Amino acid sequence: MYPVFENGSCWVKVDFHLHTRADKEFRYAGESDRYIRDYVSALKAAEVGVGVITNHNKFDPGEFKALRKAARHEGIELLPGVELSVNDGQAGVHTLVVFADEWFINPQQTNHIESFLTSTFAGIDNFENENARSTENITQTIQRLDRYERDYFIVFAHVEAPNGLWGGLSPGRIRELFDNELIRRRVTGFQKVMTHDLRVKIKDVLGERYPAEVQGCDAKTLDHIGARKVASYLKLGDYSFEAVRFALQDFPHRVSREKPALRHSHIRQIAFEGAGSLGGTVVKLSPELNTRRGIRGIVKSSILEQLRYPLDIPFGEKASDRDYKENLVNNLLKSGGKITVEAVCRHGRPYQIVRIFGQEPQIIFDGQIQHG
Repeated sequence: MYPVFENGSCWVKVDFHLHTRADKEFRYAGESDRYIRDYVSALKAAEVGVGVITNHNKFDPGEFKALRKAARHEGIELLPGVELSVNDGQAGVHTLVVFADEWFINPQQTNHIESFLTSTFAGIDNFENENARSTENITQTIQRLDRYERDYFIVFAHVEAPNGLWGGLSPGRIRELFDNELIRRRVTGFQKVMTHDLRVKIKDVLGERYPAEVQGCDAKTLDHIGARKVASYLKLGDYSFEAVRFALQDFPHRVSREKPALRHSHIRQIAFEGAGSLGGTVVKLSPELNTRRGIRGIVKSSILEQLRYPLDIPFGEKASDRDYKENLVNNLLKSGGKITVEAVCRHGRPYQIVRIFGQEPQIIFDGQIQHG
């Protein structure tokens, strides 16, 4: 698991519309042997946690694997995709198709993405540019993709542009598309929604079928990767195709235009030292955790009592099993055992609460020790 998820799900910046040197529209003026490193550095500088590589009507597996390997060393995940020019609307409809790895990483070593592109552009020369259009409309394209029996999802690119869904199709035609369950099942987002009045208009047309709004830089150079100030943040529990799709499906709770700020105090982790059964254990907690659930025997009470002890929270008048809970602390810490709670106050300042078994707790704030 990536270190970013050590404390559970968190908000990650996701760019759904990236181009690379494999795209004919992309320009890179640096040294060829530095390209991979420079590309990943640009992603890191832009604070991108997950990026989708979506070149025009093209997928280069060799370049993608090299970029992904380098990106993972920097804690960044890349997903495979294409920006498909679908033969629909007045100027074509640019459609971002995001693929699961099984499309090109499989026992047969078959690049099914390339097979799909060859089929949907059958008879068209030089289709690896943004002006080329496939031979199939949106519905036919999804039907063809489904025949591969491999997972994917769709985000319509720069929807307000003439070659976007909103700019190329009438509201009635858009409604007709989303009346089709086949479309609704695969389409998870609209990219680059910028105009309030257009948003309201399409929301009125689609109602509850309106999907997530996401962003992407659509960069044609490395400098463009971090240039756009608008962004998408997804609440993820993993860097994976499945996690990104799940967030888009639950977009009211897991997609945001800004990274939500934590405005409450919270515990980051509890560390145990000593000869007790939890000695050497570190329990990391989500800042949004407010409940522990589970079956009997998975140390729910043990963790809660080990938290009560350093916080010096007394038992309530109606507390049950007091003897059992008091003995838990003794058995899990033993003589000389120590608990360290790392927390953050509501102003975002970190502090520690330390308690050695049998002694009073200490609060360490800004390097100052205060007995609590």
